[in-house]
Amino acid sequence: MKKILIKTDGNSRIASGHIRRCLSIAEILKEKGASVSFWFSDEESPGILDRFTGSSDSFPYMMEKPAEKYEFLLLDSYSISESEFSGYRKYAAKTGYIDDLRCFDPDVDLLINYDPDPPEDLYHAPVKLLGTAYAPLRKQFAGPSIEIKEKAKRILVSTGGTDPYHILTGLLNNADPSLQYMAVIGAVFDAGYRSELQRLAEVRKNITLCENVSDMAGLMRSCDIAVTAGGTTLYELCACGIPSIVFTMADNQLEFTESFYKRNAIWYEGDARKDPALLTHILSRINLIISDQDSRRIKSDTAHAMVNGTGSFSIADAILSII
Repeated sequence: MKKILIKTDGNSRIASGHIRRCLSIAEILKEKGASVSFWFSDEESPGILDRFTGSSDSFPYMMEKPAEKYEFLLLDSYSISESEFSGYRKYAAKTGYIDDLRCFDPDVDLLINYDPDPPEDLYHAPVKLLGTAYAPLRKQFAGPSIEIKEKAKRILVSTGGTDPYHILTGLLNNADPSLQYMAVIGAVFDAGYRSELQRLAEVRKNITLCENVSDMAGLMRSCDIAVTAGGTTLYELCACGIPSIVFTMADNQLEFTESFYKRNAIWYEGDARKDPALLTHILSRINLIISDQDSRRIKSDTAHAMVNGTGSFSIADAILSII
């Protein structure tokens, strides 16, 4: 049995996207017969993993440096500097890295960058998996695009694992009563913010809060439009063909969100950190497109063509092949 280790982390500051995408790869590797363990440094990370899997027994994890050598180590962390990659080779025969910072050429055997415009000349890893076809999504997203209805009625709203700028409450407080809003509560929302959203949903009956969703692809495909931050959720929405209104709230979201926008795959409305009128822009965009079936169909077709939903399978196959 192939023994694989994944080093990543998640918490209320960096959110849960790193753990989510690594888990998507881990689940495929496990299905293919590999033994997969996680290596965490942050004390919040095990809880996030358990919430995603629904069980503390799904994947073993460690908080200390591994005492044995693995056949492959997958690294996914912003805290690793360029000079540290060589040191990780003592823990595994082969190493890999998921890169979306585009800042340096890491010393690894397998490099993954699923941006629409990855910097191909930057990397010198023997195996390079580049482009949106390698977005590491859960297997539930490897499916067809949605039907584009004449009029949009259901809107998915997501900010990813966290919502530091309270985009959800801003949008839902101004929700059109004629539309249905499916608001996704992130994995590391604090208790106070959860309570605020619950009170809002009790008052406004056209708001449904969605937490610990096991079939996120099904939830997305039940909606006609999405409002989302530019993280992993954007790739999931593209795989489902959901016409999406996108905003950013972190530096690592900027370049790939702009690439999707330039390809006419999304509407981009601004950065939550800089644009005080962001909510106004988003609400205006919703009003413009709910009856514009043609515009929504163009976005849906373009997005689905960019992200096919099978990236985790391709990454798992490449890892097993390299070892």
